Amino acid sequence: MNSSLFSHAEQPEPAREPTPVEDIVLEREVPRELHEAFNGFTEYLHLWWPEEFTEFGEGTHPEFEAASLTETGPEGQTAVWATVTTRVQDSELVLEWVAGHSPQTPTEVRITFSAVSADRTKIRLMHSGLGAVAEAVETHLGFSTAWPQILDRYARFMGAR
Repeated sequence: MNSSLFSHAEQPEPAREPTPVEDIVLEREVPRELHEAFNGFTEYLHLWWPEEFTEFGEGTHPEFEAASLTETGPEGQTAVWATVTTRVQDSELVLEWVAGHSPQTPTEVRITFSAVSADRTKIRLMHSGLGAVAEAVETHLGFSTAWPQILDRYARFMGAR
C-alpha cells in the first residue's frame, strides 16, 4: 500500500509531436533607407498595423514597449502579442510570438532588414514553430493569410506601391 498523499495524482499529458507545417517566409521592399524602414516598423506600428488583426479592433494601439509588443484597447485593456528576444537596431527583430495561440507555446517571428541600395530596404519575415501549437494547421493558415496583408500595409505606409 502506498501511503503518499499524491498517489492518485493525474499523470501529466505526454508532450505531443509537432505537426509538420512549413515556416511562413515573406519579403517586401520599401523605398526607404535602412534606418527609416526599421523605425517605421518599430516606432510607428500603431499608424499602419491593420485593425482587423488586433484583439480589440477599432481604436486599438499596438506598440513596442520595453521588451514586449503589446496592444492597448480603446478602453485601456491590454494584450501582449510577443516578447522581444533580440533587437538589433536597423537590422533584426526576433519575437517570441503568442498572439493568436496559447502563450504556453510561443512561436518565433524573425524580421530582418537589409539595405538593397542607399534608399531601398528589404524586409524579410519568418514565422516558425507553428507546428508546436495546439491547432497547428488552422493557426498556420491564419498567419499565412494575415502576414501578407500586414506586411503589405507596412510597405504601403513606407511608400511602396
